[in-house]
Amino acid sequence: MQAIPVICLTGHLGAGKTSLLNHVLRTPGARIGVVINDFGELNVDAMLVTGQVDEPASIAGGCICCLPDDGGIDEALTKFADPRLKLDAVIIEASGLAEPVSLARIIGFSGVPGVRFGGLIDVIDAAAHFETVDISPTSPARYGAASLVVVNKLDQLPRRDRVATVDRVEGRVRERNPQA
Repeated sequence: MQAIPVICLTGHLGAGKTSLLNHVLRTPGARIGVVINDFGELNVDAMLVTGQVDEPASIAGGCICCLPDDGGIDEALTKFADPRLKLDAVIIEASGLAEPVSLARIIGFSGVPGVRFGGLIDVIDAAAHFETVDISPTSPARYGAASLVVVNKLDQLPRRDRVATVDRVEGRVRERNPQA
């Protein structure tokens, strides 16, 4: 039996992670386990995907990258590693406050048998990214952890700015991670 890929879904608050997750979950025939990490007592993101999944494993009350070793992620992954579930993948939707580099490290070094790190998707809000996340001369470390960068919310930009914004994001990502 092949190990199940665990894919981390990250992005700043409001970037569109839950919308992307819901889109993936509507894929006919896909069998995907979902771990939702929300920051706070009320797990809003879990509620937004309810109806798409039977029983999401939810970790509330803190960013997944800040959890102690026994903070729940290994427990959730162990549950999803059960071969009887016949999952194609597990997606961890991280809080918008999560640090992608730390999250990738936690999943990469997880000792749960039957799962493997499957990459990190970083969702970028094209309309707000350069005012909220990528604001210094040095490109953000989060780009270095990304396997795939999704530029979202292009429809919120004037049509004339869309290509230039994607090119700018790509250039900044490539500074830190030519393989993304």
